[in-house]
Amino acid sequence: MLPLFSEYEALAAVETACQSCIRCTLSASREKVVFGAGDPHAAIMLIGQGPSLTDNQTGLPYSGPAGDLLDEALSQAELTRSAVWITNIHKCVATKENSQTHRLEQRPPKAAEVKACSPWLDEEIFWIKPQVLVLIGGPAAQTLLGKSFQLSEQRGQWQSGPHGISTIATFQPTYLKRLSQWDRPAAVQGWRDMVADLRSARAKALSSPSS
Repeated sequence: MLPLFSEYEALAAVETACQSCIRCTLSASREKVVFGAGDPHAAIMLIGQGPSLTDNQTGLPYSGPAGDLLDEALSQAELTRSAVWITNIHKCVATKENSQTHRLEQRPPKAAEVKACSPWLDEEIFWIKPQVLVLIGGPAAQTLLGKSFQLSEQRGQWQSGPHGISTIATFQPTYLKRLSQWDRPAAVQGWRDMVADLRSARAKALSSPSS
């Protein structure tokens, strides 16, 4: 459950504390902590898996190519980045060294890394008090809705999510971009589904008694 009270006096104070977080080993390799961004009073919170390599440089969530795709999907759903809150289940990019090129590349976060970062997400939810959560991609959905969640079967279905908040899961835009390279019809349908999910989130937020 969410705490009744926060040890911080405001969301800005949470972000300041998060910037110096050393709760897991990702703190040793990050360039920047990628805290959430958007409207601190948003009715809709979007939660992805984690920062990209681009985000690690900018310090902003979904600031690279994935962000461009997400912005387009939001626009088609009559939403804007400034009207929602966008964050991730962990705030530092997870990387590994490619054994052939010796360059850093992204990797999925470890369970311990996600667990170490979970208090920051709880603080974001505490202060923003969203009416609706949109989970972007299977990893974020399984982290917050349980390992049995199957995006291919349960995408677009409303769930009672973290702290009882109405929650819906949808596709990751970069997954659809990759999919389009070998199955364009499926990617096109996936894009339509993602936009429909965002529209459903908008309608749910607008119908909320406290909106």
